[in-house]
Amino acid sequence: MKSIAFSLMILYLVIIVLWITNSASLFSILGISIWILLIIIGFLTYKQLRDSRWLRKLLLFLSSFLILFLILTGLIHLTVTSMP
Repeated sequence: MKSIAFSLMILYLVIIVLWITNSASLFSILGISIWILLIIIGFLTYKQLRDSRWLRKLLLFLSSFLILFLILTGLIHLTVTSMP
């Protein structure tokens, strides 16, 4: 389970880098779907981890951070598309 958590954290960091660089592949339908799927897998992994407290906290923090990024992306998209 620890290897899954570490893999998720690496993928989370890749998503953060893609978000900062405004990558078109992240903001496609496939990219958003993978993003949401990784968040769900992250929370499921968080619930399954029992032995490593710091790893649980880090996984919860990064998953929450990605949810914040997802909400910000939606708000930015709504703002930009509503402009004349």
